[in-house]
Amino acid sequence: MESIKGVLQNAINRTGIDKRKLEECKALFLWDEVAPSLMTRTQPVAISRGRMSINVTDSVVLHQLSFYKKEYMDKINLIAGKRFVRDIVFRVGKVERTGQAIESRDEYIKRLQSIELKQDEMTRIDEVTAQVEDEDIRNSLRELFISQTQLSKIRSDKI
Repeated sequence: MESIKGVLQNAINRTGIDKRKLEECKALFLWDEVAPSLMTRTQPVAISRGRMSINVTDSVVLHQLSFYKKEYMDKINLIAGKRFVRDIVFRVGKVERTGQAIESRDEYIKRLQSIELKQDEMTRIDEVTAQVEDEDIRNSLRELFISQTQLSKIRSDKI
């Protein structure tokens, strides 16, 4: 009998999702948890090879954040349970959330769930998850892959 970890790892490998990219995306999502008071003045934009880039609204915010860079890195890595972020680069740039009401978690989930996947995407997900014998795990894994695919569409604006 294969372990759940093995089944999940095989399923992730079959979907073609790069594990490192998945972990980096997780680190990007943690920014708002680490710095919730800065949500309207900052926006994580990328992470590559442990270097996270965060746009800020102006040079004053950039200067203030530079003093706390190590603390932010430590917090993200602590929450993630792994050292994903080795450096944070703050730069003045476009922050799309400025002046906007922050979308609530419930609104975001509704928007995410409203995205319909193409038949070939659903077929691929079903093929991968069909190999899992335990029905509860199979269904949970299927929902996870569906959500991940929907999330990828939101991020890439391919809706």
